[in-house]
Amino acid sequence: MSSQTLVSLPDRVAGARPHGFELWDVSGLHSIAHLVPRSKGRCGIYVAGFRNGDRYVGQALDVAARFRALRLRFGDELASLAFRRVAADELDGVQREAVRRLESLGVVLRNVVHAGGRLDAGDFELLVSPAEQRLFLAAPRGGVRTADRRVEQSEQRERFAERFRRLSADPRFAAYQETLRRYVNGAVPFPVRTELAYWSLSAMPSTNAASYPRLFTLSVNSLETLFLYAPKGEPERPELCLNVDLGTLLEKWGSLEQLMARLPGVDAGEADYATRPQVATLTAFGARSAARLLGSRGVLAAARKLNLDLMRKGPTMHWRSHCFDLADLAVA
Repeated sequence: MSSQTLVSLPDRVAGARPHGFELWDVSGLHSIAHLVPRSKGRCGIYVAGFRNGDRYVGQALDVAARFRALRLRFGDELASLAFRRVAADELDGVQREAVRRLESLGVVLRNVVHAGGRLDAGDFELLVSPAEQRLFLAAPRGGVRTADRRVEQSEQRERFAERFRRLSADPRFAAYQETLRRYVNGAVPFPVRTELAYWSLSAMPSTNAASYPRLFTLSVNSLETLFLYAPKGEPERPELCLNVDLGTLLEKWGSLEQLMARLPGVDAGEADYATRPQVATLTAFGARSAARLLGSRGVLAAARKLNLDLMRKGPTMHWRSHCFDLADLAVA
């Protein structure tokens, strides 16, 4: 792709005025601070150009800082950068339109998520590369073997040790241990690498303690994506609740009604979360129904899609309640 094309494509697709994008050859550069004075603003949309012709459309509050992260991540593979200043409250809309238009023109993009999640993964992409994200989404059961090592924080482990002991002593939990392990290893992106920063797992949390006390909750970003609870008056009837991507689920089932018809003991409905639209909430009544649900077609794939979208939005907001002892069981 020529320099002229690189400039003209973002100009057209982002709705910018003529020459709205500045284009730089960044080969060999370790910083672009001299190209983007703070006085002119560093917030906007950028198009990173790679030596093989691929592009990545991203957003940055400080494009100079983002360039440093890109250089560290991609090294000499990063060859050019086009940049357009955009107000912070317009970033998402301008970026999505840019991605759609560039795709329609046949430009090969490295953006993984094109809907639902935030397009610009920011720090998450430095932890899990686009290639690894594609591999994760494509894996039949989500699990991707790596040499990652677990994070450890002894003070936090001790802080929740008593709650974990209470959970371990609860006979209801034993029936769900394998289901929890299967979910974490099959639906959480690179769980060892992303633990604590992008997903958290709490033991015996206080959520809804007066009505539906919980045994455990797994959270990604600000959304609780998996949790086990029982009605206060019927503690012997635990229910497992699972949030997944609605579109991915419907690709396999056609409708939520069809899923419920084929899976007795499972309830399904469309959720209404401000954090992320197009979410289906699946509730399994009893351990056998929970195990059958996770093994049903499309369920883990839909969970993977939602969890990856949420991680790309940002870190987990509930890391302070992460129980390392419980996570030991989940990632084993």
